[in-house]
Amino acid sequence: MDTQILNLKEPYEYIYCNGSVGLHIATLIVYEAGVNNDGEYVLETHSHPVVKYKNRPGGTVWNRAELTDCHVLCREDNKRITMAQFHEYMNEIGVIHLEDKDEDINLPMALEVPLWKSVFDTNGIEIEWPMITKYDGEKEPIEQITVTLEFTNNPEGSKHKYLCKDIYFKDIADVCGVPLYFSLEFDTKEDLKAGLRNGMMAYYRAFSNHDFYICFGHIDECEFADVLRELSSESGKIRRECLEDDDV
Repeated sequence: MDTQILNLKEPYEYIYCNGSVGLHIATLIVYEAGVNNDGEYVLETHSHPVVKYKNRPGGTVWNRAELTDCHVLCREDNKRITMAQFHEYMNEIGVIHLEDKDEDINLPMALEVPLWKSVFDTNGIEIEWPMITKYDGEKEPIEQITVTLEFTNNPEGSKHKYLCKDIYFKDIADVCGVPLYFSLEFDTKEDLKAGLRNGMMAYYRAFSNHDFYICFGHIDECEFADVLRELSSESGKIRRECLEDDDV
């Protein structure tokens, strides 16, 4: 086995993989000889990012991540990402395979949204709030966000009966609206309401400097439409409760 370090040039890029965010400063290339099924010698190449964390000297090798598994967020000279990028990030870390575990786990959305938002804050990366263009050409932040959800039955043997997840397609973003990550498993309508309410509060706390409302979209014949209508009507009240809690 042989290794090589390829140092990158500034400005560096912020990348992420498996929930971790770091400044990509170099790449560790590992060359390893092996034998294939035909008995022939082959040379395998692995590329691992070397990243720098804020307030830490030197670099850290992501030895459990290939460079091809990583996603670019932004460059250090323009530390801004879109809400769509944050949505993609949350989708990736929504299910993480833990080391030394045989199963993937679902992270609790209500706790993780503010936590992972703080990762970007620590690195000085701004998540741009979506804007709309007014009739006079000026832009202002979107105040009301509609989150369209889909409900599916979990496979037999799953821990919970239902899965609720947001619907967002980048190629028709103007139809689906602003992407906010929502994903939770539940058994009853009471569980669903509590989980979605916690998710709403998580976003209000994570983006407390923005004036916005979350309104859940739904299909009329959906068996959970009454829960979505009820939460939509309580959106303003839930936001006020979050602001009051933050003021205490």
